[in-house]
Amino acid sequence: INNLNILSQNNLVKLMWVPGHSDIDGNEEADILAKTGAHSLCEIPEPAVPVSYRRCRLEVRYWIVKEHCKVWNQSDTCLHTKGILRNADKIPAKSLLKLNRNKLCQVLQVLTGHGNLAKHRNKIGKAQSPLCPKCQEAEETPQHYVGDCPAYLNTRISQFGYHTIELSDLVKNDRIFKLASFVHKTKRLDEY
Repeated sequence: INNLNILSQNNLVKLMWVPGHSDIDGNEEADILAKTGAHSLCEIPEPAVPVSYRRCRLEVRYWIVKEHCKVWNQSDTCLHTKGILRNADKIPAKSLLKLNRNKLCQVLQVLTGHGNLAKHRNKIGKAQSPLCPKCQEAEETPQHYVGDCPAYLNTRISQFGYHTIELSDLVKNDRIFKLASFVHKTKRLDEY
């Protein structure tokens, strides 16, 4: 492949399938070379150690994560979620996928900021005010709802053990089940 890439820098290179054994120039020679290569010994320095299937899968996974992080960091969207997650490779996917559909939906509303909270509903024209309807002290963002609102102080203390908490700390420490339980107990996202 590398040789084809180098060749294509100064030449027009087309890869195309051709039927085998049909007297097409070069195809018979390619068949002979392929058979010779398949039956010849490995020409790499000894000892020849094969690469395991597991290692190949792992390398592909590392590459996918690296590419995803690159795209995530270059994107200028998802600012709320980026503020919570910080690193794309730290998404607690395994924990999220263990939630039932309803809890997953509610947790994603909190993590993305796209949900039934006053700030988002105001932004999309479904609420007159972005202020928290429970305390009227601040805009009802996911951080305010989960981490700061005095109306949910007792629930927050029983779930997390703190008076206030940062959403990013919940995700960083993989406390997704506690977050899901908090959302369920407050019933705030069920109101609309």
